[in-house]
Amino acid sequence: MNTQEDRARAMALAGGAIVTALLDTLVEKDILTVTEVRTVLLKAIKSIGPYAQTDIGHHASGMIATIMHDRFPLPRS
Repeated sequence: MNTQEDRARAMALAGGAIVTALLDTLVEKDILTVTEVRTVLLKAIKSIGPYAQTDIGHHASGMIATIMHDRFPLPRS
């Protein structure tokens, strides 16, 4: 793997960690609800739409869906 690929992957990992921590904090501070966070994540999945047929787009949308499911599950009624 070359340096440019390493940097791109490190940037993606850092960005995902920062965004997830930010969303956690916004929920903890009652600034956003879990439902609102799920809406943000769904918008992120939709923004990947043009790339969904590529391997990277498919994996990215799957990772966002996993965050929605595991970290921000639907609230119980």
